[in-house]
Amino acid sequence: MSVFERKRRKPRIDVVPLIDVLMVLIIFFLVTMQFQDLRALNVKLPKIDTAGSNLLTNELVVSIDSKGILYLNGKTVDESTLSATFERSSRLQSPPTVLVVADEEVPLKFVTRVVDACRKNGLEDFRLQAR
Repeated sequence: MSVFERKRRKPRIDVVPLIDVLMVLIIFFLVTMQFQDLRALNVKLPKIDTAGSNLLTNELVVSIDSKGILYLNGKTVDESTLSATFERSSRLQSPPTVLVVADEEVPLKFVTRVVDACRKNGLEDFRLQAR
């Protein structure tokens, strides 16, 4: 064996840095991912450029589909039931905020009926949901 002949080490792949990079990527994508709202119905919202955030904790969600059918927190209701619910809710110590989610194809009269029911029953804090 000569001086110039040395045993070569086998090449190996170090996977620890690879795992570190993958974990950072996974965390990045989980943090930046937008999760779909599970309360949402098949309602196409109109776009409003000046819309703010509608993240509420104490809320009643009133959805109106393109045919004018009313939903209260995902359940079908008629206008009288909706008005009665608004009346009971207004008597609470902390009245809820009403979030009106209307399809962009729904006639304005359905939205104004919901807003009018809010005002008649003392719920002045209501918002319109947009994209």
